[in-house]
Amino acid sequence: MKKILTLIVGVAAVFSMNSCSDDDYTSKYDNPGQTSTASCDKLMTGVFYAGKDFTFNSYWRMYTWDNGIIGRYAQTIGFTNSPGGMYSASDSYANDRWENFYQILAQYRALQNVYATEDANKQENDKIFLDLAEIFVYDHLSQLIDAFGDVPFEKAGYLGITGDVTGSYPSYDKATDLYTTMIQRLGALYTELKSLDGNLPPTTASALPAQDFINKGDLNKWMLYCNNLRLRLAVRVASQGPLASLGKETIANILDGNLPVSTTFDDNIFVVGDDGSVDDFNFADGIRDGYKSHSRASQAMLDVLLTENTLGINDYRLPIMYSKNAAGEYKGLSTHEDYGDQETNTSFPEGKRVYSRIDSTTVIYNQYLRHPIISTAEVDFLRAEAYQNGWANGNAKQAFINGVVNSTKYYFDCNAASPSSYGFKGTEPAESDVIAYAEAMWEHASNKLEVIIQQKWLNFGFLQASLAWDDVRRTGYPALYFPTDPTAQIFVEVPSRVRYPSSERNNNVANYNAQIQAMGGTDDPYIKPFWAK
Repeated sequence: MKKILTLIVGVAAVFSMNSCSDDDYTSKYDNPGQTSTASCDKLMTGVFYAGKDFTFNSYWRMYTWDNGIIGRYAQTIGFTNSPGGMYSASDSYANDRWENFYQILAQYRALQNVYATEDANKQENDKIFLDLAEIFVYDHLSQLIDAFGDVPFEKAGYLGITGDVTGSYPSYDKATDLYTTMIQRLGALYTELKSLDGNLPPTTASALPAQDFINKGDLNKWMLYCNNLRLRLAVRVASQGPLASLGKETIANILDGNLPVSTTFDDNIFVVGDDGSVDDFNFADGIRDGYKSHSRASQAMLDVLLTENTLGINDYRLPIMYSKNAAGEYKGLSTHEDYGDQETNTSFPEGKRVYSRIDSTTVIYNQYLRHPIISTAEVDFLRAEAYQNGWANGNAKQAFINGVVNSTKYYFDCNAASPSSYGFKGTEPAESDVIAYAEAMWEHASNKLEVIIQQKWLNFGFLQASLAWDDVRRTGYPALYFPTDPTAQIFVEVPSRVRYPSSERNNNVANYNAQIQAMGGTDDPYIKPFWAK
């Protein structure tokens, strides 16, 4: 595969933003890749590339967002109960996540614009690039909605095309409307991909593998990505809320209709952060630095893995997910601990380290980490929940077991791929042993739904903290303990959403104010997502 940076035409915009009267605003919604000659295949790559830092487990994503903010809310990372700031969220970090999505969207609008100007024959060749980019956009759009709530979308991202600053300030769309659109459009996109039956025009078939660093041009993988994402969104809204009926109907359509979703290890949708020799994605140092200050274990996660007292054996993933402390024990930061004790315990040097850390070989020093987008294990647990709730016909126990097996394989595959020798190199257990362990877990659980979500939360863990937080808010599982922070000015308790960044308050003033009025007059961090419990 060619170096990915050489594949993107149009990194410099033809339209100059220097002439705009509101430079700060244009930096939030401008188009990073628009040119009058850019082709659809390269603009698709531009869409993916714009979102790379929040697709890979990059430094910026892991340090500032997933572990810097969301991991504390999901308790997938260990953190101290710091008085006055236990649950606070950095506005600049929230702004980075916000801006990144609108960079993706602006690139997508450029792709839409170029496609719209093509004749029918050229559009037939280029439709696939538009479709794949749309799937990717919905993945990131759903993540933005789930963090913030209502967001600008339908009218956003056009400034780089129109050059009209005054007319480009985007209004906010309701989260329920956007979810409805995403679920319906993903269904239509799958139908379009299926109708191709793997047949693309020769020039398109030649260009796609080189331009697609997500699935390397594999349309079967893209159909899985499309249906997996649609299933994820449908399950999220099916439990409660105004879209519950749509969610249940969609789940039945996918699972009872036997539409293809990920079922085997080879069906995992992930990207690999290489050493820079393949795709210019040299995330080796970035991964290390992204976890460096957020590497201490969460006791809540360790509690799920330490099952020897209940099942007679600890989880097989434990030694490749975490290292022991200096005393040879697994111990994580707990929300039950006293802050003073935490401060003392975190002050010891490495040789006397009190808390376990995320494993160096599997994650921190692994330049070939498998950065998950939608794992097969996640889909297994989605299916298990759907079957357990009667939303589709199937065996919840078997889907649960499959989830534990595929999650175990995933983490061991990451461990095996790593050239690092800083941590533990594990030997993957026999599948029959993992099956027996998962079955024992299932039989021991009095609440089957709880154990399904708990294992799904564990699988997301420190690699996909945002998705773990979604399930905590949606189901109440796992039952995490969140102490109050009475000295905090705003975040006295764990929030239900991230507040809009200051860039919106300062730059998209009228639409931001209208949105805040619709929310009751305040950017309240305790307003629950429409799908939350």
